[in-house]
Amino acid sequence: MKDEEKEKELLSLLAVRRPEAFWLRQKNAITRAAYEKNAVSRAWLLAPAAAAAAVLVMFLARAPQQAPAPETLVSTAFLENLDLLDDMDVLEAVPENEL
Repeated sequence: MKDEEKEKELLSLLAVRRPEAFWLRQKNAITRAAYEKNAVSRAWLLAPAAAAAAVLVMFLARAPQQAPAPETLVSTAFLENLDLLDDMDVLEAVPENEL
């Protein structure tokens, strides 16, 4: 038992001891490296947002489409009405008992 305890004590004396400042520098270096790595990945996250913003700006900057002229609307409605009148003529020509 005593030999084992002496051996452990000798090994603990041979172990490398580092001052607290060393461990603080190590921690700061690791944290800085992790932050720089995350900064690059965060920059890639901005790319889709920038593309979406560019598409939105192009969409908003596009010239507004003009509404069709009122004459076109009237003529379309008139043509639809004529079609209905043609159907009405056909319905009037068919005897009631055949409907």
